[in-house]
Amino acid sequence: MRDSLPVLWTLASGDTALDIAEAEAMIDSRRHNAFKLKIGKKALADDVAHVGAIKRALGDRASIRVDVNMAWDETTALRGMKMLAAVGCDLVEQPISRNNRAGMARLRAAGIIPIMADEALHGPVDAYDFSIRGAADVFAVKIEQSGGLVAAKAVQTIADAAGVALYGGTMLEAGVGTIASAHVFATFDTLAFGTELFGPLLLTEEILETPLVYGDFELKVPDGPGLGIALDEQRIAFLRRDAEPRPTISIASAQKG
Repeated sequence: MRDSLPVLWTLASGDTALDIAEAEAMIDSRRHNAFKLKIGKKALADDVAHVGAIKRALGDRASIRVDVNMAWDETTALRGMKMLAAVGCDLVEQPISRNNRAGMARLRAAGIIPIMADEALHGPVDAYDFSIRGAADVFAVKIEQSGGLVAAKAVQTIADAAGVALYGGTMLEAGVGTIASAHVFATFDTLAFGTELFGPLLLTEEILETPLVYGDFELKVPDGPGLGIALDEQRIAFLRRDAEPRPTISIASAQKG
């Protein structure tokens, strides 16, 4: 059992200089040292140049991965993977359509760079099919996408038996879903590519009595009863959609008064 989990961060501005500055700040504060870039909408050469510039700036201090979100066809994926490997990218997530499992197997067989199944992976049945096809080096395990906590654990068991590496994915859950995922991932014997359990860091409102602890590039897994977290009931009551209407103050009316 793990008491903490490595957590990456997504660099999403699309501006190379801004993304480098953000990554540098994350490394300096010891919050994240692995980063995912969303690519696939721009020309292939432009995307690779963006990834390469960030990798050169960060060097060995950080792992750089990309998520293509199925934007490439198989031919483009083969070219893109070669180009990304050349600039130091560590992983390519779902480069082609979720339905093209034969294509995923061919890309993996090329042995250029590790490829990860994400959108194509919906629980143990898909995990088994991908395993026997040899269609992915890595599985992105998500508790919702897998069909629950037990099913996510089953995906891990299949991956371990097939020699497929693991990555703890996210649907950008708030604190409760994030920690439910963390407890499952903490039981994985190996977690070669870490996790992306950064959902709570994107929220402007906290609903837990004690916020989750991120530091030293990891998320601490609570060790209390149950999930190890407690809801802030007053805050939840305040945020309810069906709560009693709260008085508002019109700026114009206040200025007149």
